[in-house]
Amino acid sequence: MGHIRDIVIAGGGVAGWMSALALANARAGERVTLVETGGPDHSLGPFGPAEATLPEFAAFLIANGIDEDALMRAARGSFSLGGAFSGWAGEGVTWFLPHGETGAPIGPVAFHHLAARLRAGRREVRLADFSLAAVAAQSGRFARPSADRRSPLSALGYGLHLDRAGFAALLRDRALAAGVAAHPAPLRAVRLAGDGSIAAIETGPGEVAGDLFLDCTGPGALLIGGALGVGFDGWSQWLPCDRAIEWSNAAEGVPPPYAHSGAFDAGWRRMLPLARGQGEALVYSSAHLDDAAASAAFGGAAPVPVAFGRRASFWRRNCVAIGAAAALFDPLHGTALQLVHSALRRLIALFPHAADGPEGAEFDRIQLAEADRARDFLILHYKTNGRKGDPMWDAARAMAVPDPLQYKLDLYASRGRLPVYDEELFDRPEWIAVLDGQGVRQRRYDALADAIPEPALMQHFGRLREVILQAAKQLPGHGAALAAAGVRA
Repeated sequence: MGHIRDIVIAGGGVAGWMSALALANARAGERVTLVETGGPDHSLGPFGPAEATLPEFAAFLIANGIDEDALMRAARGSFSLGGAFSGWAGEGVTWFLPHGETGAPIGPVAFHHLAARLRAGRREVRLADFSLAAVAAQSGRFARPSADRRSPLSALGYGLHLDRAGFAALLRDRALAAGVAAHPAPLRAVRLAGDGSIAAIETGPGEVAGDLFLDCTGPGALLIGGALGVGFDGWSQWLPCDRAIEWSNAAEGVPPPYAHSGAFDAGWRRMLPLARGQGEALVYSSAHLDDAAASAAFGGAAPVPVAFGRRASFWRRNCVAIGAAAALFDPLHGTALQLVHSALRRLIALFPHAADGPEGAEFDRIQLAEADRARDFLILHYKTNGRKGDPMWDAARAMAVPDPLQYKLDLYASRGRLPVYDEELFDRPEWIAVLDGQGVRQRRYDALADAIPEPALMQHFGRLREVILQAAKQLPGHGAALAAAGVRA
């Protein structure tokens, strides 16, 4: 294969147009063409008309010159301080996974070890009570973080909830303005070269040839799976849901600044709030809920079969899989969107002279590891569930999990230690928040915590709580924050 001059992207939607915009901005020497596939945008998966971002996604917007307020207006956006989880730790139990920091250490002793010491003395402690994001979300308040590290507001992290269609449209407009060519005819077939690489995408009346191809065609993976035959490693033994139903609701009033994921006996239901509406998805196991019953509960919407898992390789010959074509994730968090961002960042950093160079192997090594660690974070929610008497959830609690995840669980249960591997999408605070919310308690805490006098420990917790409550009271309402961004709630 020769020098890369033409980059062809198969599939539009959020993943396709994100890829087009990022490559057009970063690779001025190559031509970028996008060929649509037609049909609904399942480039990140069939999980509702809204998408959630993690705080790190702001880096993509900055790198590509997208004003956050303009995006919010185009995509009926709302701000996100985290997510509420109901029913996962047991019927009627709710906990919150916040963005940003939770609590504060005392010297070398981490905050969750301090909380464990108080609990050992039979004091009730909820970690989320010491998160500004969680407290602000509960009271419907929001502000962007302060740049002043002395301010409690500097600890506030946030993401966004975005209407998928509006987001994709804005990305498309920016990509076209950056010089991307949009091919008018949809993808019909893939033509291979004699060496087994992709030569061109056939569109019916003609074809689009290229040197490097990006597969953004969604779970069908028409290029890397269909044309190149790269295998699929399924995760059904750990993630039991195999159906999804997408739904959109109109809603009046100010949306809450957080998502909600509610577990029920056969799966869970996601709600992402938008301005003037909300995007919903029902994710369930067809072995435990009849498709017809699920469809009836969602106004007759048709269930879509889903298979969570990833391709055995994300870069094969001259084809790179991005989004759901690479891996389909249970949509508990903004996992899929963030992994598109990380894949594009690494593709640009490792951009090869020729598509079959050694850079592909390094891309695969990093991206596959990141996908597996993100998978483990999602499995964590099922493995540690507290729903008793529901066959699906009882089986999930009893299942054997991947060795790296089991190692984390064992070490945390024993000593409250949580190792973080390379290429982790979620950091230690998120893991601890999920474990704590699900009711997983460590048997022993850091011995250094016993060196802190109890009055000093209680004073520390009391001061933290007071600072957080006072900071939350100073925040504007979420509606006011949306209005300041020009979003009509």
